[in-house]
Amino acid sequence: MIRRAILLTCPIAVLAVGACRQEHGSNNHETAAEVHGSQIAFQLPERDLVPEGICYDPISESFFLGSIEKHKILRISMDGTVETFVPPRTEGLWSVIGMRVDVERRVLWANSDQGNSVDDSAPDAAKETGIFKFNADNGSLIRKYTLPKRDEDDLFNDVAIAEDGTVYITSFSHGMIYRIDSRTDELEEFLSMPEDVWNNGIDISPDGRFLFVVGNEHIFRVNIESGEMIQLPVPDGDFVGYGDGLYFHEHSLIAIAGWRVEEQPVNRVLRLHLSDEMNEITTVEVLDQNHPLYSAPTTGAIAGDWFYYIATSHLGKMDEDGNLAPWEELSDTYILKLQLD
Repeated sequence: MIRRAILLTCPIAVLAVGACRQEHGSNNHETAAEVHGSQIAFQLPERDLVPEGICYDPISESFFLGSIEKHKILRISMDGTVETFVPPRTEGLWSVIGMRVDVERRVLWANSDQGNSVDDSAPDAAKETGIFKFNADNGSLIRKYTLPKRDEDDLFNDVAIAEDGTVYITSFSHGMIYRIDSRTDELEEFLSMPEDVWNNGIDISPDGRFLFVVGNEHIFRVNIESGEMIQLPVPDGDFVGYGDGLYFHEHSLIAIAGWRVEEQPVNRVLRLHLSDEMNEITTVEVLDQNHPLYSAPTTGAIAGDWFYYIATSHLGKMDEDGNLAPWEELSDTYILKLQLD
């Protein structure tokens, strides 16, 4: 979810809006044409929110939106009503990153990191990262699981939930996938990515056999039972890009990804169609690219046949010390949506 600013988090210039999709057997990643299939779902006037994580709860028919800058979680109903669900710094909540809802157990899992905002006064050596377990109905804290940060880029990033309630967490710079086993309710190391691979978005196949994990500019498949990991090949000429959120849908993966072309950011929403064995990407379909409202798009959530995603996180408008650009230089916060089927 969090992405290095040099790769993805620079603001996009306003472009003309069209409406189309591109499906590729070959896709030249050195070009940056505009492809726009998104609609505005929600517009929030809180410009300095800096949202990074979003998830959907089908029981309440609402979205949870986490803030890096404000250290809080909002709830947005389908009609656009916004309310504070977890108030700022509740039970020590830090910057909020990736989130998912365990619908059956009524749990909201929210990754949080102490090092993503300038008002965290703890010295680097004492900072922590972790995941908070909230009641999805009332926002009360059930438990939190934290670890000391090994460096400034060491943070709990994205999260996926298995059918039995086991939680898998990516940890970004150190490439470790953590697990909270539903039987023990304890945080443990599960599997390490290959050396120098930073992990990010994560999801689980519907049959519960595989994790799919974003690692640098690739997608990896992990056999949960054996731990076997493979990098998914893509068609010749195709390129996924440095991915952020990752979501399984109808034998495909929805990904938010990007890279830079001649110092200009290229951000895309992709649908990665999988082979029958789920061991390769057969087609890269571009659902949206360089939308005029993009300012470091990050993550999303699937609600029915629609994909809702954060279009304006403004992460690219924070400097190296975590200072956000002035209010007048920011746009409103936009959540866009794409129809998938």
